[in-house]
Amino acid sequence: MVITSCICVVSALLWDYVVRTGHRWLLLLVALLLAVLSAFGLYHYEDLFPGLVASGWDGLYDRKAMAGLIWLLACLLAFPCLAVVAIARFFCRPRRRRRRRQRRASGVTRRAFLKGLAALVPAVALATSGAGNLLGERDLDTTYHVLKYKNLPDYLDGYKIGQLSDLHMGLFFSPRRLQEALDAVAAQGVNRLEITGDFIDELALLPKARAILEANVHRFPDGIDFCYGNHEYYRDFNAITAMLEATPVRVLRNSSFQASRGCGQGLKGRNGRDGRSFYIAAADYSFAKGDEAFAKEREQYVRETLAKVPEDAFVVLLAHHSAFIDEGFAHHIPLTLCGHTHGAQFAPIAPLVSALGFKYLRGLFQKGECKGYVNRGTGHWLPFRVLCSREASVFELRKQA
Repeated sequence: MVITSCICVVSALLWDYVVRTGHRWLLLLVALLLAVLSAFGLYHYEDLFPGLVASGWDGLYDRKAMAGLIWLLACLLAFPCLAVVAIARFFCRPRRRRRRRQRRASGVTRRAFLKGLAALVPAVALATSGAGNLLGERDLDTTYHVLKYKNLPDYLDGYKIGQLSDLHMGLFFSPRRLQEALDAVAAQGVNRLEITGDFIDELALLPKARAILEANVHRFPDGIDFCYGNHEYYRDFNAITAMLEATPVRVLRNSSFQASRGCGQGLKGRNGRDGRSFYIAAADYSFAKGDEAFAKEREQYVRETLAKVPEDAFVVLLAHHSAFIDEGFAHHIPLTLCGHTHGAQFAPIAPLVSALGFKYLRGLFQKGECKGYVNRGTGHWLPFRVLCSREASVFELRKQA
């Protein structure tokens, strides 16, 4: 928040440099005041949140905190644009009086154009931040994917799997949003639900999360499976695990579960002649540093996860980090479900996020018969989204003729 507040002040300085308001100190004072009030509002909301939840408050979010967040993010969006305009303004300064007279005579000068552009930037940034936060918090896209396999066991033909990921229940993702996400996938008639990590950030919501999971698990005939993300470790691994284990949710950590030993046995309403088994497997989150160590630990986790899985089994692998899709392909796993990236949330920076190391950013990837999917995030720890809505995924398995 301190850094963001400083950026707000610098953005005001850049704007004044280009526009030349003549009220620099007043502008700086207002920018600083708004930044401090916004940061304080967010901190205050976070401090009050456990008490609000305990008192029975069930709002989607605090409006004052959302307003503060919109302002701070607007400044962040405006900053690089204003920096570019300010640099252009610096290099376009008239060097001679003669050139000034020529520009005046020619109509709109570069200086006037840059001044108008700079005047427009704050309005566009504020509108983008407002729409991105309010719509990003609200909009949920239920994506439906038909995945075809030549070697799919016959009893899995038409089988539906739902996926939620990166809910980050907390300041801007309420229990109501969790219920809406569960409703969205249940409405598609899924057989089982997979939650691929980063479930909750504010521990005060654990009791409500437990109640919602318990009330909805019956809507998924073959149950709910869960794998860990990095935020389970950041928040309170033991408390979150205890909550999940108190529900019918199946928690998997570098382990697998035999969903069917063949012919559809163990699955509700499924039968067939194919004797191959069906497994749900889940790898833990790797915190290894460096590309080599990270790849080595991922491989170690997947080997441990698949240790008891027969070679001919149909496997769905759950892993929070999307890099595990590489291991899914290497081990010929038919379907690997991941999250973690949030799809970048702000679509214009997606190429940059990919370049920074996220090979699999969002959507479906395929290698031969093997498929990997990266959910854009059902929630968020920060609600700002532009051209990258929240996502609940549904996958229908189909046997390819």
